[in-house]
Amino acid sequence: MESAGPPKQSTPSSSSSYSSSSRIPEDTIIYSIFPDSSLSPPPSSSLESLHLQISSHISQFTSSYIWQHHPFRLSISSHSPKCPCSSPSSSSSSPSIPHLCGATRFGDNLDDEWFIASLLFDISEKFPSVTARACDADGEFLLIEAAFHLPRWISPSTTPNRVFIRRGALCIVPRSRFPDSPSLADALWYIAGKEARAPEAVQAAIRRRIKGYPEKARLEMHRVRVRVPVRVAKVLKEEPCLIALAVEGFYDRDVDSMKYAAKMEKFGGGREEEMVRVSVRMSRAMYAQLVQQGFQAPRCYWMPERRDGGGRRLEYVEAELGMKIACGMEMMYERRRREGLEGKGSTWEALPREPREEWVL
Repeated sequence: MESAGPPKQSTPSSSSSYSSSSRIPEDTIIYSIFPDSSLSPPPSSSLESLHLQISSHISQFTSSYIWQHHPFRLSISSHSPKCPCSSPSSSSSSPSIPHLCGATRFGDNLDDEWFIASLLFDISEKFPSVTARACDADGEFLLIEAAFHLPRWISPSTTPNRVFIRRGALCIVPRSRFPDSPSLADALWYIAGKEARAPEAVQAAIRRRIKGYPEKARLEMHRVRVRVPVRVAKVLKEEPCLIALAVEGFYDRDVDSMKYAAKMEKFGGGREEEMVRVSVRMSRAMYAQLVQQGFQAPRCYWMPERRDGGGRRLEYVEAELGMKIACGMEMMYERRRREGLEGKGSTWEALPREPREEWVL
């Protein structure tokens, strides 16, 4: 489709390196989705509808996935995006474009980042009238993946507002059309009206990287048998995603949070009869974080004797993993309580006073 063109505005000057203007944490991906309807004033009121449609579409892939830290989540924004993908000079001068956006911290689990990238390609194919983009602290990480196949003129200083995802393909706004970095509005108008697919070698490199998703994301989920206090079992049964917070609390523990684990006042674990055997779903990255760090159980926490051979050995391994999860949950709970986040977004505050057998998974 040919577009009439964007509203007139001043042409921004060339940008400096996209990484230099970024304040994105090293382990975070940010993403945006721009519907064509938002480019023509007045913006269409259908953004809320698009938001619901996209959320419904991706839920089939994400509903059972355990994210390392934060989920893939879109929200509606009318502000100009500020990220390494944008030219700093054009961010302030460009008019606001209503869009959907989000940020996800993936931590040590790069699979989360590439799962999100695959979702954006899928969304752009399912909804052909939208343009998406994503970047992280390194800037255009999609280009990094295809670095050996890029045109010679592409560099960190020439890519702001040029790299997008459209109709299931990576698109690059050509330098021949915009010698200087284009404004976001200019770039989106061009992408919507012109064929701007990157060279096939670039497409192939990215397809290889996201090959297998979203099924690959499901396969990354790992089921582990552990022995945990019944209160922990209750939490994980009602909100399985909280295993991510428990692992984070354990893996990122510090001296202060260790004091709470030494007491285990919230989640117990002081008696053998408090323990239940459950199956917990987590990512392989989370499992590795639990296993690779040695950790001695608090004195108040019940643990079976460490014995070699058969069931005794298995019982201890299950109890040790469960102890790390329980301690991590205790530490994370106290951290959230100190930050005023107690009970927000979780069922921790809904715990009954007395355990019941049906809590066991």
